Amino acid sequence: MELTTKGRYAVMAMADLAGHAQDGATSLSVVAERQSLPLSYLEQLFVPLRRAGLVESARGRSGGYRLAKPAAEISIADVMGAVEEDTRFTRCSHNDPRCSASTPCVTHGLWSALSDTTEKFMSSVSLADVIAGGKFSARTTRGAHQASARGSVRRTYLDYNATAPLRPEAKAAMVEALDVVGNPSSVHAEGRRARSIIEAARESVARLVGAKPSEVVFTSGASEANTWALSQPWVTIFTSGIEHDSVLAPARASKAALHMLAVGTDGRVKIDDIAERLASENFARPAVIAVQLANNETGVIQPVAEIAELARANGVKMHVDAVQAAGRIGIDFESLGADTLAISAHKFGGPKGIGALVIRDHFDLVPLIRGGGQERRRRAGTENIAAIAGFGAAAEAALREIGEIGAIEALRDRFEAELKRITPTAVIVGEGAPRLANTTSLAVPGKLAETLVIRLDLAGIAVSAGSACSSGKVGASHVLEAMGLGNDVVSSAIRISLGPTTTEDDIAAFLAAWKTIAGEPALAA
Repeated sequence: MELTTKGRYAVMAMADLAGHAQDGATSLSVVAERQSLPLSYLEQLFVPLRRAGLVESARGRSGGYRLAKPAAEISIADVMGAVEEDTRFTRCSHNDPRCSASTPCVTHGLWSALSDTTEKFMSSVSLADVIAGGKFSARTTRGAHQASARGSVRRTYLDYNATAPLRPEAKAAMVEALDVVGNPSSVHAEGRRARSIIEAARESVARLVGAKPSEVVFTSGASEANTWALSQPWVTIFTSGIEHDSVLAPARASKAALHMLAVGTDGRVKIDDIAERLASENFARPAVIAVQLANNETGVIQPVAEIAELARANGVKMHVDAVQAAGRIGIDFESLGADTLAISAHKFGGPKGIGALVIRDHFDLVPLIRGGGQERRRRAGTENIAAIAGFGAAAEAALREIGEIGAIEALRDRFEAELKRITPTAVIVGEGAPRLANTTSLAVPGKLAETLVIRLDLAGIAVSAGSACSSGKVGASHVLEAMGLGNDVVSSAIRISLGPTTTEDDIAAFLAAWKTIAGEPALAA
């Protein structure tokens, strides 16, 4: 029998509540801190625990959870059952030809008896038996020294595709801009000063993506930019299952006919499929194709210029989500052939909450946000001067470093080679396709992505399972599912993404943790 993370963490969290019952309701953040558990995972576990009547939530400003009944009345089996932890030792079932009730295997009796014994034991042990004073309580106290040791674990950040650390240049530009008093729409000197900061940043962002400054419209981020581009009065939208949710969600919410493009197991949209669909004329106009420049999970680069050429030849517009590509590969909006392109500052060291939609000159979009005349009447709302200043500074710094991306790629390639040496069964998703130099999508069939991410986090390593843009998201990836990969790969894939400040020591730290974590059988589902 192998206990999964959910069973062990659920018992730990419940025992923590039992041990602090005298404190009343306790927030999950406090439980997570005391037991060194991931908060987002606890939030998921407490849904079935509450549904099973084992905990109840407290109302009021402080909130939190408490046991719904005395600790002595809640057994470990109750907790395991609530989170659907399987504690059986046998694989026997009613329809398994290898071992079933009608044709038991030679060891059926042994494993069934052991399962029954385990179940009886867990049913006989209550939470009161586990906490201090109980017969199964720990003999040593997790004191301040241990807590301090946990807090001093060296952190290694390998999740640049989720967000990059704020660049010093961006921070400095933001701090300086915060002292600027004027509204950029005002005509007086203070207003003109504010306006000059915005326009200088617009020029910097334009240089990063090879566009004209007049084509750059600042937004609150790429989600707004993608939504704006996809919320036009399209009759037909072509997109693919590997796109970011900020593209898929508005595409599905629109009234347009949605055509999903074919994707290969290498993670690339199939050009032949696009050409065939467009040549068939079996769609209504106006139409748009929405395809990302590089995938956020696999790093696979799409043939956007070829797709845009097909689109133009057939009177179809082209939108590109370039969020992961900006600052990591050279982008020339003019030669790319797209009509609109979305980027986000925080992916290359700018602040969060600021992005841009690059709109080809003379292509008019219906505004998504109406009100004042900001951004040439294309996007209303007083501009976030500090964030825009940081965006511009980060764009300038990222553009300077584009030539150094080869060093990151060499580090990534050495990393992947060592991963495959340590774990021969490892799969590098999209390995044979053109990829961003910083991204590795790693799958180990037989492991669980959520458990790998959590174990690495506890070891001081920050990585992701899929996109990080959904709160608390861990688990199966819609991108890998759209690529047609098997469930063993989809359910086990994690993303490691490097950045300009990633060092050999960071890679060594990951590999040291990986040697232990990847070899533990308890990671299996």
